[in-house]
Amino acid sequence: MRRRAGLEFTGDQGTVGGVALGTEPGGIVLGFDQHQNPVTLQLFRAQPTRVLLIDRGWVERLLMLRALAIGARVVVHTPDEPLWNGFGESVTGRPDLFRAAPPYQTLDVPGTVATPVLFVAERHPLSVPELGPWQALLTVAGWFGEYVAQSLFEADVVILRRLTERQLAAAATLMRLDAMQAATLQATPPDGLVVYQAGTWRYLRLATTQIEQQLFGGPQ
Repeated sequence: MRRRAGLEFTGDQGTVGGVALGTEPGGIVLGFDQHQNPVTLQLFRAQPTRVLLIDRGWVERLLMLRALAIGARVVVHTPDEPLWNGFGESVTGRPDLFRAAPPYQTLDVPGTVATPVLFVAERHPLSVPELGPWQALLTVAGWFGEYVAQSLFEADVVILRRLTERQLAAAATLMRLDAMQAATLQATPPDGLVVYQAGTWRYLRLATTQIEQQLFGGPQ
């Protein structure tokens, strides 16, 4: 099976220590808005958090690395388990912080304040009805279509990148976009994100560290 571009892991146990963008407890800095204010994704809270990300893998890997950097365990549910061989140990120096599992296979990994848990569902929605405190579910969809409707409905946060006209048509229906929001989603730059939470839209530019750029390359 051919590896996806950028999925080669050459870090070491100091890698996550070099991911220093500044965080709040349980939070991960995504980037900066048009006023240069940091935009933080509050992944881990005393209540479960569900995030829908429309992305083909690059932002997904950044979020997983940043979750590991603040001490979280990460479980990725994927049809491409072999592609993730070596990821966790390569960047943390430990074999117990990252695990790849088949799609739809739910695992009991309790989260705590000190060691929260991020479940990642690649390409296939994952039902985790018992998602609890200090646990987050990141659903990653490669494109925006009607099949993400349930994940969209359940999400506390939605993270979007540039959408094609076809994807935009689905988003306009499911998210009730106005003309300005639709235009922004068509013109979002490669390092741009649009974050929707609790009725509020935020537009930001991603911030990446040198280590992240070495591991994953530039925005894809």
